[in-house]
Amino acid sequence: MYRLLLKIFVSVLILILTFQCTFDEPNITDPTPTDSTNQADTTKPYNPKPANNAVNQPLIVTLDWSAQNVSKFDIYFDTVNPPTTLLVSNVTDQPVVLTQLSYNQTYYWKVISKLNDGSSVEGPVWNFTTMLSPTPSLEGYTLFMEDINTVPPNTVNVLFQVTDLTSKGITNLTTNDFEIFEDGASLSSSESELQMKKSDQVPFKIRIVLVLDNSTSLTNDIDQIRIAAENFVRNITPEQEVAIYQFSENPELLTDFTSDIDSLVNTLQKYQMGFATTDLYGTVIEGASRWEDLYSVDNVLQGTMIIFTDGNDTQGSSTLAAALSAVDGKIVYTVGLGSEIQPEILEALGTAGYFPISDSNQLQTRLQTIQEQILDYANSFYLLTYKSPKRGNFNHTLTVRIKNNPHTGDNSFITGTFNSGGFTSQ
Repeated sequence: MYRLLLKIFVSVLILILTFQCTFDEPNITDPTPTDSTNQADTTKPYNPKPANNAVNQPLIVTLDWSAQNVSKFDIYFDTVNPPTTLLVSNVTDQPVVLTQLSYNQTYYWKVISKLNDGSSVEGPVWNFTTMLSPTPSLEGYTLFMEDINTVPPNTVNVLFQVTDLTSKGITNLTTNDFEIFEDGASLSSSESELQMKKSDQVPFKIRIVLVLDNSTSLTNDIDQIRIAAENFVRNITPEQEVAIYQFSENPELLTDFTSDIDSLVNTLQKYQMGFATTDLYGTVIEGASRWEDLYSVDNVLQGTMIIFTDGNDTQGSSTLAAALSAVDGKIVYTVGLGSEIQPEILEALGTAGYFPISDSNQLQTRLQTIQEQILDYANSFYLLTYKSPKRGNFNHTLTVRIKNNPHTGDNSFITGTFNSGGFTSQ
């Protein structure tokens, strides 16, 4: 009887295991379609940009997605879910740029793939939410970790930046303004020999791409613009290098990066009238390609572009979407003259600030303001150095925050990790 029951138990167990393996196998070979490149049907739109549920998006947004073997697309865009308003139909080029969006608004969108055989494949509904309306009274600081490393016998170096809530650099903080924690425990400033250094104590270089419109609409302003630019380059610091472009039909490099003020002033004599067409977007792409930012505790290279124009892109050889992609993550200031500009586009391209002016005589003042902001931004980098009491080959969490910071949301503190392997007291 016992042997019979044992045989029955073993037989049932084998059946369960066989059924389990057969049941699980399809999940390995046939993944469920998602918004990723792993989905089964690649004609169905996936990989949305902005990402689904993205927040704090600007008021000019570039819609992009992925799909293969599709000839055309229809895009629906709305403030309701599901979206019912047809934004554009039979689109063949990606991406699509949206302007004049509203603050703090959730938008829903979907893309329908239209195949060569006349059939269509509908994508999922995605959404994003735009940024909150700027509030000048907001106070507080945001911190951004750039680099962390260790140096024998026990030194920890942390490079980070502090800005206000409008992304303006904060330059006047001292060691006493910060709180430091290792693995959640407060670090003694005196015992750790804590020091806070500024950018003037770190190898720091600033590269500026100065871009000047010279289209024929500026015939009466060329001399005044040149004078403003000359005054700007005469006041650069030893850490700054400037490259100068003029643009109308095409971007034209007048001089590459140099800190030689006399050479820059002489180069500006080449700034002359151009043509009756404006390649604004192509010039933005060219200018933004001239540098890559580098932030480390041993070397900082920060690039900036300043764009002056009195109009919009009339040439059409490059797209706004490509220009916005080129300046993404880079520091760009825009200055717009007159009534023919498109403020919302210059504001979107001016990732660090947009400055409208009504007269070319105001350009000199605006360039001076931008220079002050560039220097403040550069001087808002802090190098924290201290001697850690940690020992042994272990990873540790370091947290830095500002005392009594009114801002408690995203980026109100920074955190990073380091390893104390090899740390000694000498």
